Amino acid sequence: MANSSVIWFDRSPDPALLEFLDGRAEFVWPRSDDPLDGLDTADGVIAGASLTYDQSVFARASKLKVVARAGIGFDNVVLADATSSGITICNTPDGPTVSTAEHALALMLSVSKDLNPSEGRLQRQEGNYGPQHRAVELDGALLALIGLGRIGSRVAKVAIAMGMRVTAYDPFEANDRFKDLGVERAANLHEAVSSAQIVSIHAPLTPETRHLVNADLLIQMQDGVFIVNTARGGLIDDEALLAALNSGKVAGAGLDVTEPEPLPPGHPLLEHQHVVVTPHVASATKEGRKRIFGMALEQVLCALGGTRPSHILNPEVWPGRNSECVDT
Repeated sequence: MANSSVIWFDRSPDPALLEFLDGRAEFVWPRSDDPLDGLDTADGVIAGASLTYDQSVFARASKLKVVARAGIGFDNVVLADATSSGITICNTPDGPTVSTAEHALALMLSVSKDLNPSEGRLQRQEGNYGPQHRAVELDGALLALIGLGRIGSRVAKVAIAMGMRVTAYDPFEANDRFKDLGVERAANLHEAVSSAQIVSIHAPLTPETRHLVNADLLIQMQDGVFIVNTARGGLIDDEALLAALNSGKVAGAGLDVTEPEPLPPGHPLLEHQHVVVTPHVASATKEGRKRIFGMALEQVLCALGGTRPSHILNPEVWPGRNSECVDT
C-alpha cells in the first residue's frame, strides 16, 4: 500500500531530506498561495507547527489516514477532530531532543554571560568594557527546570556536568528519573523557581499551562533571575515578562519561542538589550532536521502499511481509516 501512497508536507522541504523517501511514496507540498494546496491527494501528512490541523483541514483530505507531527509538541493539532475523522495522529518525540537541549543551553549561556549588551557596547566603541560587563558564573548556580522530559533531562545532564545544581518540577515523571539524573525534585512550581538563578522551560502547551510563567510566578523568583524558553511561546505571559525585565526582576531572557510567532518588527522583546530571541529554530540543525523528518516519515509509512506506529497520540482511533489494511 505504501508504494502508491501520497505524503503531503505543509511547506517546501529541504531537497536533501527527500533521500528518505527512496521511492516509497510520492511527496507533495503546496505550490500555490493556498496553504492546503495538494492536501486533497494525501494519504499521509508530515505536519509542521505553522498550520492548525482541525476539522476544517481534515474535511479537505478525504483520503487522509495519518498525520505525523514533525516534533514533540502537538498543540496545533486538534486531536478530537482527528479522532472523530478516523485519522491517526503521531509525533516524533525523540527527534528534536539533542538539538533543542543544546539550543536551550546556548541561550542560557548567552543571557547569563551578558553577550548582547557587551556586543552592543563594543559596536558603539564605548570602552571601559570589563567594569560594565554583567556576566555571572554558572558553576554552583541553581537551575530550575519546568519539565523533566527528554529535552529537560538532557539539559540537566549538561548543566550538572558544568557544575550547576539542578532542581525540577514535573508531576508526571517518576522519582527514579530525578534520582538517576541527580536532579532534586521540587514539590511544586513555586518551590522549584524560588531559589533559582536560571529557569528553563520544557513543558507542553495546554489550556492548563498557558501563561504558566506569569506575574504571580515571577514574583516568587529571585531578583536577577534568567529565563529560557525553548518549549512554546504561550507558556509565558509576555507582558509580565517585559515588566519584570524592565524592573530588573528578570536579568535576561533567552527565547526560541514566542507569542505570536514570529514576533513583528519593533516588538519590545526584539528590541530589549537583555533579551535574545531566535525564530523557533532550536531543533533546526542539519542533524535535527534529518532525524525529525526521518522519524515522521517512518511513522507515516508504518501506519499506511497497516502497522501501528510507535508514537500514536490518539490510540483510541487505531486502526481508524487504516482498518482495511491493518496488520493484526
